[in-house]
Parts: sequence; structure tokens; C-alpha cells
Amino acid sequence: MPDTPNQPNGQESTDPATQGLPPAAPASKLTVTPTQAMILVIVALLVVLIVMKFKTPTESQKLAPLLAEIEELKRHSGSMGLPTAGGGEQLEDIAERMKKDADSMVLLAGRYKQLIDDGNAELLKKNADLLRSEQYRQVMSNDYDRVKNELQQAKSGGYEADALRREVADLKARRETQAAETAAMKQQLAAAGEQAPKADLENLQRRLEEITRAKEFFESRAKELDSELGKARLFARSENELLPAAVKLFQTLRKLENQSESDIKKAYAQIGTDLSANVLKTLTFPTGSAKMDAADEDPVRQILTNVPDGDLVLVIGYASETGNVDGNRTLSSDRATAVAELLTNVKRPGQQVQAVYLGQTDRFSSRTPERNQLCEIWQIRQQ
Repeated sequence: MPDTPNQPNGQESTDPATQGLPPAAPASKLTVTPTQAMILVIVALLVVLIVMKFKTPTESQKLAPLLAEIEELKRHSGSMGLPTAGGGEQLEDIAERMKKDADSMVLLAGRYKQLIDDGNAELLKKNADLLRSEQYRQVMSNDYDRVKNELQQAKSGGYEADALRREVADLKARRETQAAETAAMKQQLAAAGEQAPKADLENLQRRLEEITRAKEFFESRAKELDSELGKARLFARSENELLPAAVKLFQTLRKLENQSESDIKKAYAQIGTDLSANVLKTLTFPTGSAKMDAADEDPVRQILTNVPDGDLVLVIGYASETGNVDGNRTLSSDRATAVAELLTNVKRPGQQVQAVYLGQTDRFSSRTPERNQLCEIWQIRQQ
């Protein structure tokens, strides 16, 4: 047997033992059919598409940030109590609903603001009402104190006036008695003539002189008491002592405390129409004094020249709010009385003069206290 193995038919042997054999004939060239070329192109295109698929961002990747923002908006809406967008909603629907929600929030905020504004307005109104109530309470308290003091003064003044009237009546009676005794003594002297002893005549003469001096004293004292009684009637310590024509004016002026300057001007104009009264003159006084300025005395005396008989001249005294309330009340009454006494000395029998006070005030100036230290001289025309 040969020592080389058998080779399958059709296969080349590369064994060195066979290199001594003659070379085989060359193989024929490889040919590609059109079908095979088409297949290769399709495969290449698929490869290219696969590569592009993995290198190009997908649509879902593009929408990922937007979807994340939408989810964040959903969570934010949920935290505010607003309905969240359901899955699968279109972006246009979400945007439209968010716009409606924003409009609703704007409307709700406007309503809340209106409620707050209404609450603030109501609070301001209540504060104003409380302020007016406190002012009214203060006015009422001041009126109560004034009326209480006037009542006390009226009681004491009434007792004083009654005492003066009784003393005047007693003095007049004693004066008449003295006058009768004087007349009797003169008759006795005339009847005695030369027949009476000299000692008796001297005794009668001495008694006549004593009676005459007593009569003169009683007459002088009666005049003083009449003057004091006239002053007591001249000054009204309260509304009850005022003459009927002066009551309405006094009440109207008393209500003007704590009023605005414009309201006071309107009230003064209305007084002229409704009460037929007007201010003839205003006199100012130094601080703490009831003494009139000498330069004011002649003009005051001339005031009554043009006042018809039957009219009432009412003098109203005021004081500033500086100092003690009781002291200012007394000061305002002294000022009114001083002016009224001067008018009484020159008035005609048919004219009426009376004085009253309204105490301390800031009606004429809230910034300058000295401008409230005054007296008003009012003319109230006969109705």
C-alpha cells in the first residue's frame, strides 16, 4: 500500500509530499447576479437606518422635558386644590384649562380684595361712629357739669336775692317809720313854740336830728340794696333766670361747642334769620382779667343809641380753656356782668339789658386761647 493517505476527490492537497505533482489549472472569475446586488443594497440601507435609529433623539425624548414640566404643573395645581390634567390630554387642552384656572384665580382674588375693602370701610365707619359717640358723650358730660353748677349757683343766688328783697322791704318800712316820726317831731316843735321850756325844745331838736340822720342812712342803704338787687336781676346764673327772649339764643349758642368753624358760621347766619338776633360788638379781655379796656367803654356806651326800646341786649361772657374750669366760669360771668353794668348805666327805661355766661370755650380759636377771652354783645329784636 502506498504510505500517503487517500484525499477526497476534488480537494487540493497541501501536503509537501504532493508538491512534486504537476500544478492544478486556475479557477474561473466570481460573478454576482442583480438579485444578489439588490439584496446587498437593502441590507446596507437597513444598517444605515439602524445606526441612525440609535444616534437620532426620538420624539419621546424630545417631549420628555415638556412632559416633566407638565407633571410639575399637575403637582402644583394639585397642591392648590385645582383639578389635575388627566392622562392623554392634548397640550392645547391643558393650556386652555390652565388659562381658565388662572382667570378663576384672578376673579377670586378680586372678590377677596373687595371683601377686604368692604371690611376696611365698615371698620372706618364704626371708628367714626365711636369717635362721634365719644364726642357726644363728652359734650353731654360737660353740659351736665355746667347745669349742675348752674343749679347750685341758682339756688345760692336765689337765696341771696330773696334776702336782699327782704332787707330792702325792711329798710323801706323803717324809713317810712322814721319819716313819720320826723313829721311828728316837727309838729311837736311847731306846737310848742315859745311856750315850751328851752330844755324840752333842745331835746326835741336833738331827737329830730337823730331821726333825720337815721332816715338818711336808711335811704342810702335802701339805694345800695336796690342797686345790688338790680345786679342780681341783671346777671342770669342759669337758663331759668334768663328773660324769655334770650332763652332760645342761649340754647343755640351752647350747642355750638365742639363744632367746626364752617358749621359755626352757618349757625350764626341762621340765628339772624330764625331768632332776629345779631352781634353788635365783641370785646376781648386780658388773660385772667374781667376789667374792660378803657378804650372800649365809650364805644359800648354808644351801642344802645341805635337799639329800639323793647329790644333786649344780651351780654354773653366766655373764657379760654387754659386754667381751672370753675375759675374760668367765674371769670366769664364777671366779664359779662362788667359790660352789662356799663350798659345799664346808660340804657333808656324801655331798653332791656341782661348778662349770662357760657364759660370756657375754644369756639373762636382752637390754636390761640387768648381769642376766646371775650364777651359778645347781642341785640335780640322784639318779636
